[in-house]
This record gives sequence, structure tokens and C-alpha cells, in this order.
Amino acid sequence: MAISVDTFFLNPDAQGTLQAQIQEMIAEGILSGRLRVGEKLPSSRKLAAHLGISRITVTLAYTELLANDYLISKGRSGYYVSENAPVPPTYAPSQKSADTVDWSSAIVGCYCGGDTPRKPQDWRDYRYPFIYGQADASLFDHANWRLCALRALGQKDFAALTNDYFDQDDPLLVEYIARHTLPRRGISARPEEILITLG
Repeated sequence: MAISVDTFFLNPDAQGTLQAQIQEMIAEGILSGRLRVGEKLPSSRKLAAHLGISRITVTLAYTELLANDYLISKGRSGYYVSENAPVPPTYAPSQKSADTVDWSSAIVGCYCGGDTPRKPQDWRDYRYPFIYGQADASLFDHANWRLCALRALGQKDFAALTNDYFDQDDPLLVEYIARHTLPRRGISARPEEILITLG
């Protein structure tokens, strides 16, 4: 699977050359587990156009990462994350400290049952329709939702689709958010740092 060019961005306050920043960005993606073995990187032309920099800068960064075994080159196909790339570290569960919130005691209510939310028939015409469980079509990421649906409805991920996650977030959804959605917004988070809510 090709890595979207939208997941790459340069920090305007970063130190070092553009070439070093690109190398660091890709190496960090591999070490964090966001970029996986065998995934194809954007072409140097696409990445350069997306970042607004010279193509030779991207090519030199890719070449350096190739020399350090982070990437491999496949003929005219492009650059891929190498099987010999450093392995992402495993994160041990963080130890509870005195200032950690005990969520089980902080959230003691059981919010099941009760009244069914009611909404007017023309709620979509409201300027600010604060309606429970409804998505704003203008902000909804239809393209990525379609990709997720195609993947989930395939035989490979059917078991994950039909599992009952009443007591936890769907691990494939959390992984997708951590690897694709958050990096496009400049956010790096581990799966245990992501909480999925409705509304």
C-alpha cells in the first residue's frame, strides 16, 4: 500500500537542512510504527511538490535513508520501507503516578437506557444542528471512509468487522487514526493515547 503524501509535512520551526528534516521525518515514521515494512513512499517528484521544495532535496534524503537501510529501491517502482529498517520500540504500559486520573471513579454514571433522543424532521436545515450521533457531511472524510469500508468488507478483515467491541475501541480504527488521520494534522500519538467518542 502506498503512503499518502498528505501524511508528510515540514515544521517551519525545525532546525537543520531540509534534507535532514525529511530524513528525520521518515525515520521517525518508521520507528514509531506509522510507516511499515513494504509500504511504498511517495515519489520524489510528488513529495517535493507537496512540500514545496526541490526534487533533488527529496532524492538526496531518500538516498541517505537507502544507505542506512531504512528504505529499499525497487527498479523503476520507487522507494519502500526496508525489511532491515530498525524495529519500532515496544511501549511498556506507563506506571500510575500520583497525578494520574482514575477514570473508573471519575466517571461513575452508567449512561444506558433512558430517553431516546428526539430530533426535528428538518434538523439538517438548522444552521448549527447539535444533534447527537450525526456527522457533518461537509467535514466528513468520504474518501477515507470508502477505503476503510472496502477493507473492512473484504474477507481478510471480516472477523474484525463482526467482533463485538462494546467494552473497547475497535483496534483497526484506532490504528488507522494513529497512522493516517493524526499525522496529516501534525499529531503523533500511540494507540493507547487515542480515545474514540460519539457526538
